[in-house]
Amino acid sequence: WYQRRVREAVVSTQSTGSSGINAEYGCTEAECSLQINGIPLLKVEETKFLGVTMDANLNFNSHRTKLIKKLAIKSGILCRIKDNIPEQLQKDLYHTLFESHLTYGISVWGGVSNHKLDQIFKMQKRCIRILFGNKEAYLDKFKTCARARPYHEQTLGQEFFKKEHTKPLFIKNNLMTVHNLYFYHCCNEILKILKHRTPISLFPLFEISQRPGKETFLIHPDPSDCYAYRASVIWNYARLRLQFTDFSKPFSSFKSAIKKLIANTQQLGEAEHWNDALNYLNHCGKT
Repeated sequence: WYQRRVREAVVSTQSTGSSGINAEYGCTEAECSLQINGIPLLKVEETKFLGVTMDANLNFNSHRTKLIKKLAIKSGILCRIKDNIPEQLQKDLYHTLFESHLTYGISVWGGVSNHKLDQIFKMQKRCIRILFGNKEAYLDKFKTCARARPYHEQTLGQEFFKKEHTKPLFIKNNLMTVHNLYFYHCCNEILKILKHRTPISLFPLFEISQRPGKETFLIHPDPSDCYAYRASVIWNYARLRLQFTDFSKPFSSFKSAIKKLIANTQQLGEAEHWNDALNYLNHCGKT
């Protein structure tokens, strides 16, 4: 419900151009001032709405910056309590204390270029290493002093400080990167909008094709950064890969198919290298 309200507010603002009011929209500050019952509203650069920080330009940079700090705190908490939690519960702990914050409102702020998600992805990888990485191998490197090692190993090179790669950890524990979490949540929300008309206020933004055999195809608007365009492109890619031709299938089967598609995508390429073109689906098919 919270994510729905945030999306409705963002889509409404993007369509009316009411955020960041200034001379850019052809009116002065006084003419564009907003009032409720004759009381003028204070203009601010950013504000928090239902847990999502919205700025005047609707680029959500402020929200991502605050999210990084929050995820850093959660990673520290997980690091302190990890050794006291049974191994079989650590994945549940990740979903509860970390991924829940990572995915909150992700369909609103996550539709950006990959380099803007880099810091969030680094924080996610840090948490994955803490919970699922080889801690013994990491600590073993520091158990002996340099003089106790063979002479050719006394000088610590790049290999010594190399961190454990997270791609095998993501695959082993069946976890999604932040890029694919955006893809996953967008697909689920679009299906709710098209199949159940939930929320009904967003349904008119999407145009379903009337051509026979393409009853689930969306005619996307002109390329832009708005939610309607990004979500339409992602949905068309997903329906093509999953051969999703009608809305009669259960929602649970669609979610399972999406998870399987993402899991197979994250395994592509080299075992210890994240490839933007192969492993991430957040910009699939985007022109």
